[in-house]
Amino acid sequence: MKPLRHEMILASAGSGKTFALTDRFVALLAGGAKPERIMALTFTRKAAGEFFDEILKKIAGAASNPAQAAALAERIDAPQLGCADFLAMLRAVTGAMHRLRLGTLDGFFAQVVRSFPLELGLTGDFEVLQEHAARVERQRVLQRMFARTGGLAPAQQEFIEAFKRATFGREEKRLGAQLDGFLDDFQETFLAAPLREQWGNPARIWPDGSPWFEHEGKLSDAIAELQAALALRELTDGQRGRWATFFAALPTWAPGMELGDLEYMLKNALAVWPALEAGDAVLTVDRKKIALEPGECAALARIVAEIVGGEMQRRLETTRGIHAVLRSYDEVYHATVRRAGKLTFSDVQRLLMPAAGGPRLAQGDAFDDEAQRLQIDYRLDAETDHWLLDEFQDTSFGQWSILRNLIDEVVQDTEGRRSFFCVGDVKQAVFAWREGDPQLFQEIYRHYNAMVPGAIEQRPLVDSWRSGPPLIEMVNAVFGADEVLAELFPGSASALWNSVWRAHTSAVPKRNGQAALLHAETEEERWAATLRILQELKPLERGLTCAVLVRKNATATALADYLRHYGHLPAVAESDLHVCTDNPLGAALLALMRAAAQPGDTLAWEHVHMTPLAAVLAAENILYPENLTERVLGQIHADGFERTVEAWLALLLPRLQPDAFTQVRARQFAAAAGLFDATGSRDVAEFVAFMATHRVRDAESAAVVRVMTVHKSKGLGFDVVVLPDWEGQTLESRRDGLAVAKNEEREVEWVLDLPPTLFRSADPVLSAHVAEEKADACYENLSLLYVAMTRAKRGMYLITKPPGKSASANFPRVLHATLEADEAMPVRVGQLELEGVWSAGDPDWHLAHPLHEAEPTHSEPAAESLAVAGLVQAPRRPARRPSDEHAGELAAAKLFALEGRGAADFGTAVHALFEEVEWAGPADGAGLGVKWAESGPATAEALACLRAPELAAVWARPAGAAEVWRERAFEIVLDGAWLTGVFDRVVVERDAAGRVVRATIWDFKTDRVETEADVAAAVARHSGQLNLYRRVAGVLTGAGEGAVDCALVLTRLRRPAVIPRN
Repeated sequence: MKPLRHEMILASAGSGKTFALTDRFVALLAGGAKPERIMALTFTRKAAGEFFDEILKKIAGAASNPAQAAALAERIDAPQLGCADFLAMLRAVTGAMHRLRLGTLDGFFAQVVRSFPLELGLTGDFEVLQEHAARVERQRVLQRMFARTGGLAPAQQEFIEAFKRATFGREEKRLGAQLDGFLDDFQETFLAAPLREQWGNPARIWPDGSPWFEHEGKLSDAIAELQAALALRELTDGQRGRWATFFAALPTWAPGMELGDLEYMLKNALAVWPALEAGDAVLTVDRKKIALEPGECAALARIVAEIVGGEMQRRLETTRGIHAVLRSYDEVYHATVRRAGKLTFSDVQRLLMPAAGGPRLAQGDAFDDEAQRLQIDYRLDAETDHWLLDEFQDTSFGQWSILRNLIDEVVQDTEGRRSFFCVGDVKQAVFAWREGDPQLFQEIYRHYNAMVPGAIEQRPLVDSWRSGPPLIEMVNAVFGADEVLAELFPGSASALWNSVWRAHTSAVPKRNGQAALLHAETEEERWAATLRILQELKPLERGLTCAVLVRKNATATALADYLRHYGHLPAVAESDLHVCTDNPLGAALLALMRAAAQPGDTLAWEHVHMTPLAAVLAAENILYPENLTERVLGQIHADGFERTVEAWLALLLPRLQPDAFTQVRARQFAAAAGLFDATGSRDVAEFVAFMATHRVRDAESAAVVRVMTVHKSKGLGFDVVVLPDWEGQTLESRRDGLAVAKNEEREVEWVLDLPPTLFRSADPVLSAHVAEEKADACYENLSLLYVAMTRAKRGMYLITKPPGKSASANFPRVLHATLEADEAMPVRVGQLELEGVWSAGDPDWHLAHPLHEAEPTHSEPAAESLAVAGLVQAPRRPARRPSDEHAGELAAAKLFALEGRGAADFGTAVHALFEEVEWAGPADGAGLGVKWAESGPATAEALACLRAPELAAVWARPAGAAEVWRERAFEIVLDGAWLTGVFDRVVVERDAAGRVVRATIWDFKTDRVETEADVAAAVARHSGQLNLYRRVAGVLTGAGEGAVDCALVLTRLRRPAVIPRN
């Protein structure tokens, strides 16, 4: 086996980045590395989990299959290895599983801080604040800042004055909302540049001086001089009118105002500013030129400098005011939150950044930042021999500065025992908004190879294992058109892109498909074309995955609604769902909480009484807000929010019509309340705020059309991709916000609230900075388009409006220019003919994938409770049900429903009691009877089942290792059906090696079963459901369905009933 070299892989989309990284991990193990001394870091927990899964799969496959062993051994250049060697390797990895270091950068940084709290200035352990907790702490800090018992304190007065400067006198009724906006927009910039001299400092922005502040003399004199000179000139009426308007507007204008009538002359004067300063300007006024005399030039230059300089001074003052506001807030926040050990992920990272200038928690001169960091790095270096970094294009310079010393030591290792490996695709750098730095990859490569030539090898990966040849043809045509891109985007953006581009090839040449650029003028027409393409291809019916990619979450939500409404397609917007507020049930429950916490909140009280909760309150004899306060706050204090919510849902849900959506939202609301309970708070206002911002991501499924943003699609692949959202502004549009100039070490030089375009374009320093920002935005947008166009495997359809005559370098123009698509032509997609300009591949490619016939289904909404959920079919993917007519056919919803609302309530209560039982024997009944005393008739039923000899096996712990699942929810795809359900009770038994050898499903039924004929009927009625559960359990445990037994627990007869296998 050859010695491992340090390596940086320049990957491409679909080229196997994870495959290369896991091969590297196995190669390190083959070379004798201990698993726990390999550090592999990425950006998401999901990706880290994929590392672990793929490593185990790869080694396990090689351990059990000689062919896989030979292939893996060849790839890692260790041909001598066989199955026995990989089996030993597998034992080593699984034995060190608890010590493996496969994780995220954020997780690693947090682990370092937890390992060295005292060295970093912490007094002990710390808490990483999640989004809600960070918001709560912010509100507490603001309340503390504004709390007063009399007049304003000096610090408060100073803050208000700073706020006035920051807003430059703008009135704002909602001060709290504006401060929240300030902190959202500017706090990260402040933490990166906390020094006062970095904000609005003209000496830093214009170190060589600025012409806007250097003109001397009174403005009134300059105006009078220019007016007198122009009065003697021969001018047209139009020209005199232009000058008269300009002079009339001057006295009424002030910095911060719209230019209005000043703009015409100011724009023309700035266009010849260098000549104006030199005294020989030729000014265009009313489409005719005026050659100005030196005196006229000087006078006009003085006026222009006064206008521009005034606006610049205003922006400098505003910037300094913003800094003062942020500094005042951060001083209080630092003292009350960070020093209390409550840190955000950003705080954690800045604690570790050398010379970061961010939050410093240690006090006194004894704390030596550099010395302490070296000690920490020394100890970290002693634990790690090999570094593997994934998605390196998204790494920020700050993150790299934390790792740099450690990687330096590895790269400089002269014995060859240690290694550095990273993989990334700088063409997919779509996270610049969170400081991802695409240039860092090449900078590091050049840095180490400059120190030691050949220290690091660089290897490109250009073979796509995802996309077929027609799609790769289109990708190459667009992104490999170096001359066209250089013409559209002259400057650093195209230069950087062209330097990293390598022509792609398809590693799956037999994968047939189609790529096309289509036309549609309006958004409505683009959405209609999207629907027609999906209806023609029928990807879901052919077993193909499908996605529609857009650029904004709001567009994804609206487009998914459109596809469902007009096409009846199972389309899901994969955006974050506000599950506690997007439905009437959640809104009513939050109103209930507000009314309980604030009895004087008549709006919340009336809201509650406009919902079915009114009947609940009447039944519970809660007639006044004070009664509600006593009841709800008492429940919260005793049981927490989750149990309180569940109690009210138990009272409310029986009064609602059966509605699967509401049932799901009820479960999600209760689950969110449980998450809030984990914070330890009993504050209702905090709870309401938490629930209002709580978000849940829809579960992924192949059985739906997935509508999502391009950012969310990164790393995914789909058989069919439609791209209908590529209109809008030029690729070079910079993000709004403060201008932040950095040096080569990414340290902030200056910060400025930029003036309007006309002013900044006239200033060489500001215009150069904006040009850099535009180039960065252009590169990021090219990356975004690249990510979008490399998600498809077989079919890719871009839909844009024609570029027209606009010179704007927007996405339609880029696509048409690079594809040389000038003339419209009909493009066929199956039997559908659409207007387009470019196409490659086979329009009938989809016919090679036959349609799957779906069974007809006539299901009714399931009457679910919180504790018992049935199987819910995925759209167009019906769940399997018993088909034997002698079994007695029932609608899918009734398969899980109990007869009557009273029976449903009783069954829910019994299930809830059984959920509390882990293991039990007959002797445990007495203690549980006391605990369950308030549960009514359900208690007697549950206790009788616990004491029944025939049901002893249900509750008894088996011999050997065992675990029990209670009310365990699952989601799984079987035979093309997306199934959701809940196991009542599953006993899982394992052998000495930890493998599952047996599982027993116990399904509780409180049906009215009294005779043997009733038992036989119940078994027949539920056998389809339970045999489906048997298959699910076989998959989830890995034991296979043959190792799974199923039985009904008939609570009325106190006996089990075995479910025969299909």
